[in-house]
Amino acid sequence: MGIAGAVSLASALAAVVAVVLSLRQVRLMARQSLSPVVLEAFREARSPEWFEARDFIYERLAAEFPPDRGVSQQPPQARAALRKVGFLFDNFGLLIAHGVVPEELVIGFFGRSLQDEFWRIMAPYIRKEAELRGQGYMVFFEDLVARARLSSVTGIRETLGLRTVDDD
Repeated sequence: MGIAGAVSLASALAAVVAVVLSLRQVRLMARQSLSPVVLEAFREARSPEWFEARDFIYERLAAEFPPDRGVSQQPPQARAALRKVGFLFDNFGLLIAHGVVPEELVIGFFGRSLQDEFWRIMAPYIRKEAELRGQGYMVFFEDLVARARLSSVTGIRETLGLRTVDDD
């Protein structure tokens, strides 16, 4: 290989490195531009309105409102609670599915309540709504629950190095 070949090889290698670094930079910039969206979603999960909707789902939904009307045909309070909580999880699922946030972030934050409480109570309403519409409904929420079932919340928290306080 002559000097011209070596220069061509070095140029090609430099171009490949530049493309790889550019793609990485684009991904980082995309994540940074979505950070406010992610932070707002977590802020929403701490709002008084969200806690009211959560409590309504836990305490009253299944006892007072049968799922045969799906979500959109429920009375206003039940419909609002289902949408408030469900769409939050649907949005988190969407962000995870598109690689904007790591699933460990959301699953580690919400823990087992995603599948053991929220999904267990809300699934009949979501599935009936999908049936009534003839299409998927809150599909990213369902995907998030499926991912949570394959994850260990304890493992996620251990990987993060979370500590506990032992009170004597």
